[in-house]
Amino acid sequence: MENSNRFLEYFQGKCIFITGCTGCVGLALLEKLLRSFPQVHKIVLLIRKKRSENVSTRILNYFDNPVFSVMKETHKDYLEKIMWMEGDIVKPNLGLSEENLNYIYNKVNVFYHCAASVKFVENLKNSITSNIYGTEMVYKVAKDCKKLECFMHVSTVFCNHGYSQSVLKEEIPENPANPDRLLEMAKSMSVNELEKNCKESKNFINNYVFTKNATENLLGNKKDNIKIGILRVGCVMESYKEPYPCWHLIHANSFNVILKNVVTGIVFNINEKAVVYCTPIDLCVNALIATTYDAAHITENLKVYNVAINCPTVKEILKMFIKENVKDPWLIFGSLKYRFLCHMKDLVLEMSGKRGIYVKEMEKLEHFIEISQKFVLKELYCHTENLDELWKSLNQSERKLLFFNLNEVDYEECVKSWYKSSMENEYNPMDPTTTMLHLAKL
Repeated sequence: MENSNRFLEYFQGKCIFITGCTGCVGLALLEKLLRSFPQVHKIVLLIRKKRSENVSTRILNYFDNPVFSVMKETHKDYLEKIMWMEGDIVKPNLGLSEENLNYIYNKVNVFYHCAASVKFVENLKNSITSNIYGTEMVYKVAKDCKKLECFMHVSTVFCNHGYSQSVLKEEIPENPANPDRLLEMAKSMSVNELEKNCKESKNFINNYVFTKNATENLLGNKKDNIKIGILRVGCVMESYKEPYPCWHLIHANSFNVILKNVVTGIVFNINEKAVVYCTPIDLCVNALIATTYDAAHITENLKVYNVAINCPTVKEILKMFIKENVKDPWLIFGSLKYRFLCHMKDLVLEMSGKRGIYVKEMEKLEHFIEISQKFVLKELYCHTENLDELWKSLNQSERKLLFFNLNEVDYEECVKSWYKSSMENEYNPMDPTTTMLHLAKL
């Protein structure tokens, strides 16, 4: 029936568990569930204590994020659906109390594992611990749940980048290292010993990509008759439409940072034919929810979905971006003006008795771009048959609820708005007036 909605029916009365709720995917997933699926019974959020902030403070400030503004206007009782649990994915039983564990074992229907270490320069030991061991700990809790229907894991379309051929199918990728062996090595070796002995990691562009690949293999080896869905996303960008256009992400991804700094004139290398797979955050989350239903009803144990479209290329995106945002004639001299302003700003700070920060900021940016540009130096083609078939099966009501068809996204409009929205609360590093006003606030 055209007006029926399988997703609304499926999530009726469900109890959901989410890791990584403070990251961009976890945050947007929670907002969408609260706003569009009021029939969900309970959403359990795992949150860990940070050195600089205790759990109660993190919880208190959590819903102040602007992403929840639309939802809070229409759902005043949203807090009644939330259950916070202090824990950590790298601890046995997630560091949960016996009472909380029993609640999960007896109530939770769907697991969303969004937590991960996404640092590109993280040492291998920490990457293995956060990404592989953390997933193993979450899965161990999930498989003991009496009412579990689906385990959803968020991965990346770059999981084979720098290792295999330039094609990513919707299946578990090849990995030269056994994930169980990696876990043993990380447990028994020091940071330096692990870097020296794990030669397989050198085939990948960084430890993040290597361990996300190994994590998929870890899940692919499971034989517990649990329905597993793996959703791969690309460079997660500002929202397309939900909860409002250009919701600004907490942590910008690497390509977003590169784009925002094109205006400074800093040079970076690209492969003109490479696709960076920019994906609006709301389409990622809509796909994640839709594939949950699909994965819960598969006959096999595991299904992989690539949230990707093989266009536009990096070159095409840069052309769109530069046309709209790069107006400064000084850019014919590259980053000369930006470098000059960084030195002048530091001079002003030092003359006022403060430490200069902008030259170091510039150096950090150059280092970050050097690391991140590896993602746009190699061509990659993503197969999307599983996600395409799911979209085709949706009726109008379901498509309106969970829009995730990247073929219908106007990327030129997206690119035009990305920079403008991100700069609303930031100063323009190339404009002397806003620069001096920014300095005055320091």
